[in-house]
Amino acid sequence: MHIHQLNFLYEADQDRLVARINTNEGLEIRLWLTRRLTLGFLPLLRKLTAEQMSRLDAAQSAAGSGLAAIDPKIQALLTDFKKESVLQTSDFSTPYKESTNEPAFGEVPLLVNEISLSPLANGHLQVKFAGKLGDAKQNREVKIDLDDKLMHGFLHLLEQSYLTSEWSQCVVAPMDKADPKSADATRPQYLN
Repeated sequence: MHIHQLNFLYEADQDRLVARINTNEGLEIRLWLTRRLTLGFLPLLRKLTAEQMSRLDAAQSAAGSGLAAIDPKIQALLTDFKKESVLQTSDFSTPYKESTNEPAFGEVPLLVNEISLSPLANGHLQVKFAGKLGDAKQNREVKIDLDDKLMHGFLHLLEQSYLTSEWSQCVVAPMDKADPKSADATRPQYLN
């Protein structure tokens, strides 16, 4: 399966991200990503993308490999530089083209409940999405192979949709132990 286009959207009524993957073979894969899953997946994807970029740079340049592997700051800078370079050459302006074929799992996206990331020896990152489809009891899974360009594009689109979702602003503050005297003063009083 060769990825042609990626698309992430935040669906407010579902409070989920929907990932749509269009392949060169004309297949469309739709995946629901929940907040809980995305909050765990995003940092790990960032970390593994940086590590894979460091491995690729080390393989391409023997002189810089030791320095990037030793110093995390240099590794982060190289990753940011590579990311910016890839994003400059990527096409984010072409609208996502809906597949004329029926999506891989039908009209209902696969509700992902497990994501596995595996760094591959060739510098690619394999991502396996597993989950349930609608009311069906059986698990389904999808594996995609991300090269360096797709890794950065995938990460960028996921981060953009995460920002759109405003999930990072949904932090619940702990309840303060209020002073009972001050609570009585601010509590509304009702007359019968």
